[in-house]
Amino acid sequence: MSSRHLRLPSIGIAIVAGAIAIGRAQAQLASWLDTAKPTSWNSAGMVIPAAPPIPGNVNPRCRELARPPQLEEDKRVRDQGWDLVGAFQGGWQILVIRGAAGYDGMCRPLQFQDFVFVRGSFAGTLSPRPVDSRADGALGRVIIESDRRLVAEYARYSAADPLCCPSRTTAVAFDIANDLIVRPASASTARR
Repeated sequence: MSSRHLRLPSIGIAIVAGAIAIGRAQAQLASWLDTAKPTSWNSAGMVIPAAPPIPGNVNPRCRELARPPQLEEDKRVRDQGWDLVGAFQGGWQILVIRGAAGYDGMCRPLQFQDFVFVRGSFAGTLSPRPVDSRADGALGRVIIESDRRLVAEYARYSAADPLCCPSRTTAVAFDIANDLIVRPASASTARR
């Protein structure tokens, strides 16, 4: 047997081990969703965080799909290096704007975040750190319920779930207090 054949199994083992490590890291990042009352990461005086660096070049085809800034809040998010993805949501003087730092090969957002503005002021983000499409903790839809509350849904993957289809969803209710900061109030997970 040639030495080439002997190395293939070890390369395969390394790839599987790497995939397991990535899966564990993503699960740890989303672990904040496993508590009934998540600890807030938003505080008064926060600034819009800068988009994280993405290794390699962003596919220009994907970047062309980004939404152009329409609102002053859009411009503020864009000025921090985020591409605007999807429509903004608004009501009750609340705006939710999604920004992405990069894209996968199918132009799905990578390292994306939802930014909340209340009466024009930055009120915080809907995740403690940027998330990736098709990963545990990925932000889904956001529902603005009133001038004091919104609900965000997050995809929850088990180790057995295919990337297309997370088996659970966690809904997090966020309150907006008098200081105009968005804070998680409760979280509940349900099977899809």
